[in-house]
This record gives sequence, structure tokens and C-alpha cells, in this order.
Amino acid sequence: MATPANIIRVPKPSRSAYNPDRLLSGNTLVQAQVKHFEEADKQLPPELQTGVDINSIATEGQAAAYIRKVTEAIHKGGGRTGKVQSAQ
Repeated sequence: MATPANIIRVPKPSRSAYNPDRLLSGNTLVQAQVKHFEEADKQLPPELQTGVDINSIATEGQAAAYIRKVTEAIHKGGGRTGKVQSAQ
């Protein structure tokens, strides 16, 4: 149970933290997330794959839409995207 001694307060992000029209060119974190989701997308059964070419993703909004599509497809597929790899 959370007590006042172990609660960590997280400030609300500013309104400018997410801008759907902002270009991805300078955002390496979101670029890496898109590549990660592309790998998950490729592991889905063909009927669940999005067919999105990630090279066409240019903005944060497009990246968010792609990540949402892949996440929904993973859930439809039962939560697994192919072979499960053990941690080494």
C-alpha cells in the first residue's frame, strides 16, 4: 500500500510535450520506438500486419497512429508476436 513516504509525485507534462505535427527528424527516441514496433509488426501473422512503410512516417502524430495500430494488432493476435526469445 502506498504511504506518503513512498509516493513519488510526477509532474504533468507541458502541453508542448506532444505535438502531432512535429517532425521526427530530431526525435531519436520516437524514431527508435517506431523501428521497434516495425519489428513487432513483421512478427505478426500476415492478416494482422499493418502494411505501413515506416519510411513514410514523418511526424509524431503519424508515429503515434502507427504505434497504436501495431499495439491493437498485437492485442488481437493474443498478445504474442511470433517466437518468444529468452533473455540472455
